[in-house]
Order: sequence, then structure tokens, then C-alpha cells
Amino acid sequence: MKLLLLSLLALLGAVLLAGLAGRDNGLVVMSIAGWRLQTSAGFFVIALLLGFGLLYFAIRAVARCLRLREGRLRRRQQRAEKYLTEGLIHMTEGRWRPAERDFYRAARVSRAPYVNYLYAARAAQEAGAVARRDDYLRLAFKNRPEAGMAIGLTQARLQLSQRQTEQALATLKDLQRQQPGQPQVRQLLLQTYTDLKDWRAVLALLPAIGKTGLYSPEQMQARQLEAHAALLKEAGEADDRARLDRVWAGIAGKLKQHPYLTEVYVAERLRFADTADCEQLLRRAIKRRWDAALVRLYGLVEAPDAARQLATAEALLQARARDAALLLTLGRLSKRNRLWGKAGAYLQESIEAQPNPEAYYELARLHEHNGAPEQAAGCYEQGLKLATGLR
Repeated sequence: MKLLLLSLLALLGAVLLAGLAGRDNGLVVMSIAGWRLQTSAGFFVIALLLGFGLLYFAIRAVARCLRLREGRLRRRQQRAEKYLTEGLIHMTEGRWRPAERDFYRAARVSRAPYVNYLYAARAAQEAGAVARRDDYLRLAFKNRPEAGMAIGLTQARLQLSQRQTEQALATLKDLQRQQPGQPQVRQLLLQTYTDLKDWRAVLALLPAIGKTGLYSPEQMQARQLEAHAALLKEAGEADDRARLDRVWAGIAGKLKQHPYLTEVYVAERLRFADTADCEQLLRRAIKRRWDAALVRLYGLVEAPDAARQLATAEALLQARARDAALLLTLGRLSKRNRLWGKAGAYLQESIEAQPNPEAYYELARLHEHNGAPEQAAGCYEQGLKLATGLR
């Protein structure tokens, strides 16, 4: 009805204008860029009104198209948000296949599909579909190549969680070439080298990691201790004394004084015959800081002067009279000095302070030496029960 009324008004206006044009002989003359245009006043008015009308309806049409487009985009975004929300709910509940499906649907209608592809990749991996995971990662990169670093880091994390360590290393090295100073790449490289037990690579990477502030000084030291200790153990297990000493010599002086590394080094040195130099190393380490593990090892190394070694250990009794580790060491050193009665007393005190399999074993060997097999058997039994956790 409205359109019909507008049409009638337009027709009436046209008739009136035509009548006016028939009675009016006025002229309109325009000069534009050297061109001269001359027409009747009536025709000019009609053309002007028609042009205005066409422009008005054109603007209305464009506005309508824009509103339709915005409506489609809004509905599309609503669908994307709906699928994303449902996918996150499924993922939280551990329903990986429905989550993957919803994330893929969200990616097809979302303004930022690469985020949904990354979620879909994680869901696919959890569902055991590694091939589909890689497909989603490729789609994410194809959709937004400028987010390659974020996509690559996601890929590396997924590969590490899937124990694809070699693949993760290749991914991270490629990312490192693209952006050498990226902190997250370095952090994941550290994790990868640790998983691969490439301890020299770990030690080479740690100085750069320290500059990022990702780890506290205590955490950095723990990483260094772990790497150095692993290299010491590898050399010892390989029965390579020269390699063991090279690793020990390569450790920084301050870090070398840490009781844990001293313990690992001396424990590996016990694989070899000559441990005389370890006595002095342990004596200095115990003087700096009391450590039960080092005290225990002090009774296992053989100094050139066994009597002096025993006297050194006995001097510690003033401050640690009831220390089980020290009493065990004194028992061992007394046996080495052939002081059988003193050895038995120290070992018995160690057991009374804190029962432990090693003290029972040493006491059993002492009973065997003294010709008391029944007492030796009793000590072996008690030590075995302690070692196996039996009551």
C-alpha cells in the first residue's frame, strides 16, 4: 500500500512538472571544463529530481545489503561461539572426539579460525589421532602464517606430551632459526634436551635460559646439578676413569663444592681402585657443610694413613655423638684398622641410633670374622628385612 501511494505521488508530481515545463520556456545553461550544456528549466528540474530519487534508492539498497551482510556475519559468529563453547565443555569433560568436531565446525565459521584449529589439534591428539592433529596444525598455519611462532610452539608442546621427542626437537630448532631469542623456544628446548638426556646440550643452553628470567637461581642450580651429576654417572658406568675426571674438572669451582656433586663424584670413583685423593676431598667438604651422605662415603674411601683417617672421623663425634651415618663410618674405619671390638661397638651404636641395612651387613661380616655365624645370620636377617621393607 505504501509503495502504491508513493508511486501515485511520483506520477502526480511528474504530471505537474510536465505541465509547468510546457508553460515555462526558461533555459538553464551550464559550462563545465569547456563544455557548454543548455536545456530547458523544466527538463533540468525533472532530471534533478529523478537523479535525487535514484541516488536515494541506491543508498537505501546499499544500506540494506550491508545490514543483511552484518546479520549474516553476526549469525555466523554466534554459531562459531556456540561451537567453541561446546567444544571447550567437551574438552573439559574429556570427550575428545566431540570436542574435535565442534572446534572444527567453529573454525569453518569463525573470524579467527586458527585458534579453533589449535584447539582441534589438541583434542585430536588426546583422542589418539596424531595424523589429524598435524592436519589441523597445517590448516592453522595456512589460515594465519604470521602466527607461525604460536602454532609452532603449540606443535612442539603436543609432540613432547606425545613423547615424540625427536620431532619436537626438529620443530624447536626450526623455530629457533626463525627467532633465536624467543624465551619459550629455549624453555621447551631445555625440556627436550633433558628428555633426550643430552646433558651437554642442556649445559650449553642454561646460560641463555638464565637471562630470560623464566627460572629462579635455585631452579637454575638444580638444572646444573642434574646435568653435571648425569655426566659423572655416565662416565662411571662406562668405566672410563679419565672421562670421569675430565667431567669433574670441567665443573665450575663454586658448583663443584655442592655436597650432591661431591657425593656423586666420589660414589663413581669408588668403582676404581685408587680413592686416596677422595679422602681429602670429602674431609674438606664435610668441614664446609655437614652432610650424612658424604660422611657415609668417608668410611668407604681408603686413605694412605688409615689410623689418621679414623682419628679425623672420631674428632667429629664431639658434635655428632649419636649420628647413625658417622657411627657406621667409624665402624668401617675401625675394621680397616683391625680394631674389632671398637668396630663392633660403633656398629651397634649406629643400629641403635637408626637401624639401617648397611650397619647390619658390616656387623654381620664382623661376626663372621670373629667366628660367630649365628649372630652373623641374625644380622643378615635383620638387614634384609630392613632393605626389603618386611616386618
